[in-house]
Amino acid sequence: MIRKFCGLALAAFLAPGIAAASDGPFANVNALKSYWTSAAGSGHVEIFVNGREVLDIPGSNPSFVKQYFSCLLTNDIRVHCNSGYDGAELLSDLVATLDAGAEIWVNGTLYRAGSGPTPYDRAEIERCTGDSSYYGPERYYLVTAYYDGFGVPYGNNCY
Repeated sequence: MIRKFCGLALAAFLAPGIAAASDGPFANVNALKSYWTSAAGSGHVEIFVNGREVLDIPGSNPSFVKQYFSCLLTNDIRVHCNSGYDGAELLSDLVATLDAGAEIWVNGTLYRAGSGPTPYDRAEIERCTGDSSYYGPERYYLVTAYYDGFGVPYGNNCY
């Protein structure tokens, strides 16, 4: 939570529109790094993609830390992919992308009972830990298994 406040403080000092534009989309990691290299100013900036640090620009603290994800459906990099196939910093953002009636398990604990048309809709979400930032390990949520009762179960692993 503290990094959110620090990030908002840094965004207030950035040129107008930078904070919104910084959410993406970016074509690839190099485009993301190029953007932040030119937009960072004098503050310490750490940028992560799928939990892995891709850019660390030294500067004055407090550090601004931002997490991005590689988006499967749009084939780019964004803060919010809006898809159950990709990671999300907040559990609520990831859950919002899933079928409303799906049973959801988080780290092996029932999070929401299923109420769908079939008893088979089930998502397993894992809280993943990535590289460390100034504030500690970068954490994110990822659907590691999804079964809709009809096709081959979808599987994924923490990055």
